[in-house]
Amino acid sequence: MGFVRYPIGCIGDARRSSLQNRWIRGFYTSTPPTMIMKPIAECIRHSSRLPTLVCGLLLTLPVTAEEWVDAADFGLGKLPPGADATPVLRRAMEACIKEKASGLKVPAGEWHLFPQFAFEQNLAVANNDPGIRRVVFPIDGFEGFTLEADGARFVCHGPMIPISAEGTRDLTLKGFSIDWARPFSMQGTVEAVQPELNAFDLKLHPEVVYEIRGQRLIFREKPSPSPTTWKEWAPPVTDTLAWEHNLQWNMWFQGGTRHPLPGEGMLGLEPDARVEELGPHRIRIFEAAKVMPPVGAVLIVNGMMQQNRTSPAIRISGCKDVLVEDVTIHHAGGMGMVAQRSENFTIRRYKVVLPEGKDRYVTTTADATHFNGCRGHILIEDSLFENMLDDASNIHGCFVKVVKAEGNTLTCQRAHSMQLGLVLAEPGDVVRLVQSADLKPYGDATVTAVRNLNSEHFEITLDKLPEGGIRMPSGFYNISWQPSLTFRNNVVRNNRGRSILLATSGKVLVEKNRFEHPSMFGIQMEGDNDFWWESGPNRDVTIRDNHFLNTTGPVLNVALGIDPKRYPDALYHGGIVFENNLIETFHGAIMNGYAIDGLIVRNNTIRMTDFTHAYRPETASFNFASGRNIVMEGNRFTGNAEIPELDVKAGTPSAKPLMKDNQGIVLKP
Repeated sequence: MGFVRYPIGCIGDARRSSLQNRWIRGFYTSTPPTMIMKPIAECIRHSSRLPTLVCGLLLTLPVTAEEWVDAADFGLGKLPPGADATPVLRRAMEACIKEKASGLKVPAGEWHLFPQFAFEQNLAVANNDPGIRRVVFPIDGFEGFTLEADGARFVCHGPMIPISAEGTRDLTLKGFSIDWARPFSMQGTVEAVQPELNAFDLKLHPEVVYEIRGQRLIFREKPSPSPTTWKEWAPPVTDTLAWEHNLQWNMWFQGGTRHPLPGEGMLGLEPDARVEELGPHRIRIFEAAKVMPPVGAVLIVNGMMQQNRTSPAIRISGCKDVLVEDVTIHHAGGMGMVAQRSENFTIRRYKVVLPEGKDRYVTTTADATHFNGCRGHILIEDSLFENMLDDASNIHGCFVKVVKAEGNTLTCQRAHSMQLGLVLAEPGDVVRLVQSADLKPYGDATVTAVRNLNSEHFEITLDKLPEGGIRMPSGFYNISWQPSLTFRNNVVRNNRGRSILLATSGKVLVEKNRFEHPSMFGIQMEGDNDFWWESGPNRDVTIRDNHFLNTTGPVLNVALGIDPKRYPDALYHGGIVFENNLIETFHGAIMNGYAIDGLIVRNNTIRMTDFTHAYRPETASFNFASGRNIVMEGNRFTGNAEIPELDVKAGTPSAKPLMKDNQGIVLKP
C-alpha cells in the first residue's frame, strides 16, 4: 500500500487548501470515494488536457482511501536549522484532527520542539507527575492513526510531553527518535578526592547549566536571569524561567564502562551539601557522602527541589491496539513510554539508548517502558534498553486505599501522588478487596457505579459486599485489567533499579533476553499497599533461556510490602518457573523471596565471572524467607576459591525447597 500525491491542478478551489496538504494511502474496492470523484469531475469540465490522466486515476488509484497529512506541506523543510518546529507541526496536527486523518508523515531531519506554542493539556500520567503539560502531538480520539517519521529526530527543549495519545484505537508510532537538547539530570566526573576535607572535586558535563546559591549547587534548564528572579513553575513557560534542582537523589556509574557502580547506594549525597566553585564547570563538594567516591566515577543527580518526572517522551492512555516500532528514545525527563488503562501493545525494535557523541551516562530519568492498569497482551521484542534511572519495563496495577464504607459504597483514595486523576475502576470491572496489613484477599465484587470527587478521591458502588463487610484498614485492586506479557529477545543493560519488574496475574513469558549490570535485581516481583501502591500478584510466570550478567543484587527477587516475620504464612506471588537460564555473577546472590506460592528453579547454569568489586550482598545465595511449593532441580554451579558453593536457606518449614540433582548448591539449616 503506497503513498500517492494528487495533482493540485485537479482539485477544486473549495478543497484545495486541505487536500493539498494530505497524503492518501488506500486499497482497491468497488466504490469510489466521493471526496476524490467530485474534484476530478470539476477537472474534466475545466481542462482539455486531463481526461487521459483522470481515466488513469480512475483505473489505478485506490477508491477507498485512508487520508494522511504530510508535515512537509506545511513548510517544515523550509525552517532554518535549530528553529522551533512546533508551530508547523501543530498546524499539521490540527489538520489531522480536523480532517480525522489516518496518519501524519514527518520527513527525515532534525526538528526542534519548544513548549511555547505547543498544545496544552491537564494530564494524569501514571507514575509520573500529573498536571498541565505542553504536548506537540496530541493523538486523541482517533480510529486508526499512524505517526510515521522516516528517521526524523525530535529534539525537545524544556518541560513537555512530545507525544500523548488518549482514547485512540489502532495507534502506530514508528520511525523516529526523541531526545532533549539539555538533559533533566546533572552529570559530573570525579577528578580528585580530598579525604582530609571530606570532599571530592567534580568536573561537570558541558551540557550542565548551574549556579552556586548560598554555597548550594543548583542545576537548571537554562541560566537564571538573576539569583533573585521570582520563579514561576507552572505554565506559561517563558524564555527566562525554567526548572531547577538540587543535589538530592543521585546515582553513580563507573567511568568508561558506564556500568552502575556496585554498592553506589552507600554514596548518597546530602541535598544541602556545601559547594565551592574551583573554575568553569569544576566544583568541590564538602561533607556530602559518608564514603568517598573513586576517582573517575560519574555522578548523576536527578534532583528533588520540584517535580522530576514532568516530561515522559510518550504517554498512552485509554488506547487499544498500539504498535510502537523502530522508535528510539535518547532521553526523557521521566519515562520513555508510559501506558495506562490501555490494551494490546506490540513494541518492536524500540530503543532507549545513549546518543552518540555526547558522552552522556543516562537516557531516561525513569523507566524505559511502564504499563499501569492495562490489559490484553503486551509484546516487547527485539529491543534495547540502557542506562535508564529505573527499570526497562514495569507492569502492574494500582492498590486503592479504602477510606470509608457506607453500605455498598466505598470512598476511595488514589494514595500516591503519581496516581492522581487515573481511572482505576469503571462500572463492570471486578475488584478484589485485600487486607492492608498482609495483602490477603477476602472478596471480589463488581463495580456498578463510580463517582469521581476530585483527582485524589472517588466513590465506587459494589454489587455486593464480602461476608462480614469491609475490613478496615483495607484496599482493593482491579482484576479486570491484568495484562499478559511476552518479553523476548531484548537487551537490558547498565540501568539503575531492576531489569524488569512484574506484577500481573496475566500469563508472563520472559525468554531469550540479556540482562546486564542492573544496579539492583535482574527481575523483581513486588506489590505494596503503603508506598508505590503497585498491585498485581503474579500467577503464571515463565522465565527461561535468559542470560543474566553481573546483576548487583539477586537475579530474581520475589517480594512485597509486608513483613515476612510478622506474617510468615502470607502468600502472594506464585506459579513461577525459572529454567534454563545462564547466570554469571561476581557475588553469588541468586534469589531472594518470601510469601511465595509456587516456584520451580530448574536446569539453570551458574558461574562466577572475573568482574571484581568489594561489594557483596549480605544474603544467602538462595534465600526463601517464607512460602511453599518451592522446588530446585538440576541446577549447576561452578564456583571459585572465594565462593566454592552456593547455599540455600529457608525461613519457615514450608519454604524449605525440594532439592534434586543440583551441583554445587547446598541446603543449609
